[in-house]
Amino acid sequence: MSGFITVTGNTNASIQTAVDRLAAAGGGTVKIPPGVYIMGDSLHLRSGVSIEGSGSDTVLRKTPCVSSPLIYYLGYGHYDVSVAEPDKFAVGTGVCVTDRDAGGFYNTVATVTGKHGSELILNRMLNHDYRPWRDGRVVSVCPVISGYHLENVSVSNLVIDGNAGENAYLDSCRGGGIFLLQAHNITLRDITVKDYNGDAISFQQCRNTLIENCLCIANTGSGLHPGSGSVGTVMRGIQCRDNGGDGIFYCLRVSYSLCEDCVFEGNGRHGISIGHRDTDVIVRNNRVGANGGHGIYFREDSLNRSGCRTLITGNSIEGGIY
Repeated sequence: MSGFITVTGNTNASIQTAVDRLAAAGGGTVKIPPGVYIMGDSLHLRSGVSIEGSGSDTVLRKTPCVSSPLIYYLGYGHYDVSVAEPDKFAVGTGVCVTDRDAGGFYNTVATVTGKHGSELILNRMLNHDYRPWRDGRVVSVCPVISGYHLENVSVSNLVIDGNAGENAYLDSCRGGGIFLLQAHNITLRDITVKDYNGDAISFQQCRNTLIENCLCIANTGSGLHPGSGSVGTVMRGIQCRDNGGDGIFYCLRVSYSLCEDCVFEGNGRHGISIGHRDTDVIVRNNRVGANGGHGIYFREDSLNRSGCRTLITGNSIEGGIY
């Protein structure tokens, strides 16, 4: 069974209601009309439901973030956090729980589903121990679009505005303008991701991801971040310009991937960075220029961790470091 729903309203909750209704009915397409949509939490993707915007007139804009210190030590497996200023966080807010010992996959990104006194109830368990004396805190940052443990989804024809100046940085292992974790057979097409305080598009442990004709511009992190054992990725016709990190950062154990007909220009670090057991990578017919580091950089690794079986052909590489 499949259907079609057009979003009414201008918040992430409006879009999420349409997505969840369609998922419950067996799948289909959610159409987002022109407008600026205020994103206090991620748009959470669901299996079998596609998202279609109206091109550059559909803008998903992250709200300014707030932050509060933790007041109690909180351990792995909890579904609640206690904060000094609970009134800052409404039910439905997307948050990150972190401290100075966290980072990467040890941050917890979740949604506030309830409140009781100083406690915020979360929809995901904590995946690390967080300590007030190590600057433990809750910050209302999250991906603008995210997908966990799902399959058969496409997102197309819209703009993500990360509002970086009013949001804290979110590590790409748990965040990005678009963030996918164990999400399979996903298509991202004709999407602009701009001004996100982190990476534009990050996907971890994913199979068969297709990214086509997207623009990743002026984000503080990297443009593209395929990582953590992602397999069968195709990245085609993408422009990664003026990002603070790499144009594309192949992270860890990325294999059997294709990057072709893309542009990586004006990024703060390398145009293309490869290493950490990235294997069977084809990089062809791309334009790489005027990046802050190398055009194509192979990271220094021990023999058992180095990237290998990489085909680089037909690329134009100009400017930067050689």
